[in-house]
Amino acid sequence: MPHYQKCLENAICREVQPPSLSQSSDSHLPLAGLRVVLNAGNGSGYFFNQILHDLGADVSNSVHLTPNGSFPKSGVPNPEYSAMIDETMRVCEECDADIGIMLDTDADRCGFVVPTTRDESSSCRKFEALNRNRLIALLAVIFQSSCPGCTFVTDSVTSEGLTKFLHGLGIQHVRYLKGYANVIGKARELTESGKASAEVAIETSGHCAMRENGYLDDGTYTAVKVIGLLARVTMSSRRSSVAASSTANAPPIHSLLDLIADLEEMPHVGELRMDVKDGSTTTTSNIFSKLVESIQNECDARMEWELDVDNLEGVRVRIGTDGSFFMLRKSLHDPILSFQIEGSSVEAIRQQMIHPILTLMEQDEIDNLLNVDCLRNY
Repeated sequence: MPHYQKCLENAICREVQPPSLSQSSDSHLPLAGLRVVLNAGNGSGYFFNQILHDLGADVSNSVHLTPNGSFPKSGVPNPEYSAMIDETMRVCEECDADIGIMLDTDADRCGFVVPTTRDESSSCRKFEALNRNRLIALLAVIFQSSCPGCTFVTDSVTSEGLTKFLHGLGIQHVRYLKGYANVIGKARELTESGKASAEVAIETSGHCAMRENGYLDDGTYTAVKVIGLLARVTMSSRRSSVAASSTANAPPIHSLLDLIADLEEMPHVGELRMDVKDGSTTTTSNIFSKLVESIQNECDARMEWELDVDNLEGVRVRIGTDGSFFMLRKSLHDPILSFQIEGSSVEAIRQQMIHPILTLMEQDEIDNLLNVDCLRNY
């Protein structure tokens, strides 16, 4: 572990200042002036706090740094869970942090909370989550400069807006399968075959592996990239001469969110999970196959439904042209069908996605084999 901690420390230094500038007065404390809240969730990622401290960051408000497998304070840490996000945002608001980092139990997943503005004249900054599609988009901004034209491999449930954003940066998007091992394996395959330079393999859950780090699934290394970017942005804003020369004719950056302002996001996003009543994987497969066939046939009958023919997992259907879609897939491990939805409003999701799906289930006589309360109550 001491060796890897040193590797992460060196990586942050490289991210903040390239070797040609490493002899500057700031090189030994590249994170000086940043207030960072690490929420390690009583998991194994607590060690990252010491790295941040040693590089100059104020980490005095970090929480849950003592490893404890019973997770007594806040439950099992998960950077997608609202409880962990809300707690981290509250701590960041109380101490006026520059960023909050959330790690899961074994620190192979991460997420962030960031202020919506970095205007230092503001007395009380508000924070938003930077995870899922937003995190992938921010990493793309980073790699656009270091590896132009590279490829990102993601899981299957990323948004329509993310693909558009990546393509706008000149980054290729391979939307593959759920499961971090699947995503990482595909990235390795593409790179080793010479078909693409897959620099990042990432799931919306926060699992992320980068080519430069040996495709190791590591949330702390993801944090290295984001913290490095934040330090560079902060340094530029504090050095007016550098900012003037490096961002001429460009609007000032007040928040990391400014860097992904062009990412189109749907107002309503969710995942509805339907249990198969008999708990059988055979029944799950039979229901899934029948429903996929019915959805594909319905795409021919409904003008507003467009089958995503490039989708590689389950069935995915675009609704109109505003980025709305739904996706049906089987759980990787459990007798559950997952219904991923993104839409412009709750009513639009009900009318354009949920009601038609319930009708198909009734026609196929499979609604009584599934617990569909989550659909009916949406």
